[in-house]
Amino acid sequence: MVNMSTAVTEIRSYTSEPVSAQTFLILIISWAFLGLVSAGLNILVCAMVYTDKKLRNMTNYLVVSLSVSDLLVAFVFVPVYITDYYARTVIGDYFVAFILLATVFNLCGVTYERYIALTRPFRYRTIISCQKVCVIIFCSWIFPLLLSLLPLAWNTNVKATVHKVYLSIMLTLFIFIPCTTMVCVYMRLLRVVHRFVLRNKGRSTRGNATGYQVGNEEKAARVFAIVLAMFLLCWLPLIYINICWITDQSQLVTNELIFISFYTLELNSILDPVICAFFKRDFRSALKRRFKFFCVRGEEHSDTRIDSDINIALRVISTRSKNSGYSPELVQGAAIFM
Repeated sequence: MVNMSTAVTEIRSYTSEPVSAQTFLILIISWAFLGLVSAGLNILVCAMVYTDKKLRNMTNYLVVSLSVSDLLVAFVFVPVYITDYYARTVIGDYFVAFILLATVFNLCGVTYERYIALTRPFRYRTIISCQKVCVIIFCSWIFPLLLSLLPLAWNTNVKATVHKVYLSIMLTLFIFIPCTTMVCVYMRLLRVVHRFVLRNKGRSTRGNATGYQVGNEEKAARVFAIVLAMFLLCWLPLIYINICWITDQSQLVTNELIFISFYTLELNSILDPVICAFFKRDFRSALKRRFKFFCVRGEEHSDTRIDSDINIALRVISTRSKNSGYSPELVQGAAIFM
């Protein structure tokens, strides 16, 4: 019989307070469920861009890259955390750092693309080429990978001064400054584009599509501004935890706060595809087209089955009419009214 004292374990990699096995199991199951939801939504976004030619543009290629980072949270985060829990490794720290930086870099790429689209619309195709988007996506993944693995140079000694300096630089240069810059950029873009839309509404109604096109760009900018806001809110607990560890204020970090930070990470990976699917016009239109397509196919299948049933019934009636002496023309005439 298992001793009840062994039912209490300790998550050494992240928490200093003991956590019961039952609580940890509930957390893992709930994280796994959220991960499945997130994986399904992000796979839907990637599949829509892959299968729908109308969605294959520079903006949505960057959206797919962002969805891949959310997929990593959904698919890899929980397994890595469980491995880290049982094997007492530090792989979870590297992974969280990699995902955080990859998300920030991808958001910076999207922000840059939106800035060019709204401030230099006539030069957009020359500035934002397919090659440049590929470079942006490549840098959005390779730089976070290198930066997250940098602590291996000092064997990831979290108590070393160099590690604290590393965390301080990472939070300042690659989290606070980019996020603050993106917030300022979106505020400026939304303000400028809103004024431009108001000025061109009359032209749009008289057949000039300028106001309509800029209105679409404004809505796209709003979508990505919402994505950025959700990122800041959902990653804020983890950023706060890192600040506490850097400043030797670990007593301010409770188990509840750490677990909440994991839930917010999963929530962020769910909100990104939802926002893109329901707020971004091209994704909304693609979803409507697909829904109508399946509805039409269902109606055609139903009509085919009805026609088949009618033909079978007519053949039965025709056979009986021949046996009983009815005229075949009478049966064909009856088919007209069916």
